[in-house]
Amino acid sequence: MESLDLLSPFLFSYKKRNFVVQEGLLPQDLDALQHIEIHPSDIFLVTYPKSGTAWMQQVLVQILDAAHPELVEDTSNRVRVPWLEGRVLDKADRQRPDPRLFHTHLSVDMLPHGVQAKRVKVVYITRNPKDVLVSLYNFAFSWTMLEPPKSFPDFFEQFLDGKVFMGSWFDHVREYYTARDQMDILFMSYEEMLKDLRAEVVKLCAFLGKNLTEEAIDQVVEMSTFHNMKKNPKANFKDLLEKQRYRSETMRKGMAGDWKNFFTVAQNERFDQVFEEKMSDWPMAFIWDSKQ
Repeated sequence: MESLDLLSPFLFSYKKRNFVVQEGLLPQDLDALQHIEIHPSDIFLVTYPKSGTAWMQQVLVQILDAAHPELVEDTSNRVRVPWLEGRVLDKADRQRPDPRLFHTHLSVDMLPHGVQAKRVKVVYITRNPKDVLVSLYNFAFSWTMLEPPKSFPDFFEQFLDGKVFMGSWFDHVREYYTARDQMDILFMSYEEMLKDLRAEVVKLCAFLGKNLTEEAIDQVVEMSTFHNMKKNPKANFKDLLEKQRYRSETMRKGMAGDWKNFFTVAQNERFDQVFEEKMSDWPMAFIWDSKQ
């Protein structure tokens, strides 16, 4: 397996594709995930890391709480929407009533087989990869399972080469789009959520078949603002900070364009070049421009 200088001894590469998982999740465990029982009503949130996972967890929890008030749980979003491959921290396989929520960073070919076979609802979030790079760089200083990067220039090159946690952003996004006809998948974007969160919540409710009142939708939006999430212990992962799983808070800015505070002109030009090389035939429209 390829050695990744960025990664601590607590992590390992899997299937020679620069896919990295936390300590305690062995290759055979990943294989076993493909065979877990999937319910037709399950909902999967899929993201490349730092693309809006925590935000969409909050939105999904709020939607289901409004649609199924009898199933409301007084616990954190991390428990409500467990990380499928996070065996050490999350209990994704615990007994829960339907509809169940999961989130994962796994590639298409590593998902449970039932996701495609039963065509369960899949919500996939994209984000400007420049902002993803910056957010993942900062996250590496917070999550105790990652070794802090040596420098931003080093991390920048590793990201472009796909030698970071969860591998290549370009491959991850492309694989899910390519598999769209085999899945019941809704593509959403971080930037569209920033632009008009209410419209995106309405779109998501329609996809999930949840008929909420106007007042309920307003409540979902209000509870899912960055300001309210940052002070909500159920949404801000403060419990992991208290358990020393994180070195610092992970909810930083909740904005688009922070990459401009990190990239040099040369790095921006290099990123654009790599983006054009890898995504030149990309048919899906992004609302951001790689040269912004």
